[in-house]
Amino acid sequence: MDNQRTQTIRTLSARLNSFHSAMYFSQTVGAVYAEHGLEPGLEGNMAARSAPLGRVNPGVVSAAYYNYSPNFVASLVPAVWDKVSPEEMVATRFDAVAAFMNELFGDRDDIALLTEAATEVNEAVQPVLAHMDFAGRALAAATADAIGGHQGDTVFEKLWDSATIAREFRGDGHVASLVTAGVPGIDALMLDVATGASFRPRAAQKTRGYTDEEWQTAQARLAEAGLITVDTDDRGFDLPVITEAGQELREQVEQLTDGTVTAAWSVLDDDELEALLSPSRTLIKVIAQSGAFPATVFAQPAKKAG
Repeated sequence: MDNQRTQTIRTLSARLNSFHSAMYFSQTVGAVYAEHGLEPGLEGNMAARSAPLGRVNPGVVSAAYYNYSPNFVASLVPAVWDKVSPEEMVATRFDAVAAFMNELFGDRDDIALLTEAATEVNEAVQPVLAHMDFAGRALAAATADAIGGHQGDTVFEKLWDSATIAREFRGDGHVASLVTAGVPGIDALMLDVATGASFRPRAAQKTRGYTDEEWQTAQARLAEAGLITVDTDDRGFDLPVITEAGQELREQVEQLTDGTVTAAWSVLDDDELEALLSPSRTLIKVIAQSGAFPATVFAQPAKKAG
């Protein structure tokens, strides 16, 4: 496997993921969801992302999300569909995306440059999306179906559509890789936290719905396995820190994940991939500077943004 090519695809995938996920912490997005009776934040985001799956039982959503507490998912699904139907929620998320993108890009002086960058990235990834095989990727397939008929008013909305499909496609491959490597969802979440470049520990636990007992049990298990050590942060909370063995395990999983998307990205040659680094960086810089990834939730929001 070409290491440079693989790393470029990882970088582009991370930036597409950030372009998708920046809306999760937006008050503007939360207000759109609240118009449909949804609590901003956890409930609204759960409904929005799972809506393409339809009115399924909580086990399906837990399996697709993988690193969420099944009990937490069951506390929201299917009860959330008594407030808004999955079909309505699909449309509502598009409304939220439009509002969020307008907030980010609507009145910027450099809008022409950003529009050019978004157009370049969006057009370039279309062959990648067309080459995706969704067999075995339930959430990605459902998401692609839901997005398929959507026509965004701006190129930023169109890029969000493309980024979301790419994100869920790699995400489903990542879940399969974690299963293959024998890494449970909560362990995968904690190893990510332990890198120091992702969620803060308490934010990760809360947003994924784990109890203190579940979190402490997983933390102790990973520490005993030599995959993390446990320090304390400036507030006295436990701070998992990944070890070399933990990094090696994460890299094994990432390499498996790389293999699940290789065929889709094969339609772009090395030069075409490299050409996307600059425009994607331009877009992610705007998102990072906007505060879309709050410091109260992420240890290093700028790095998280790509």
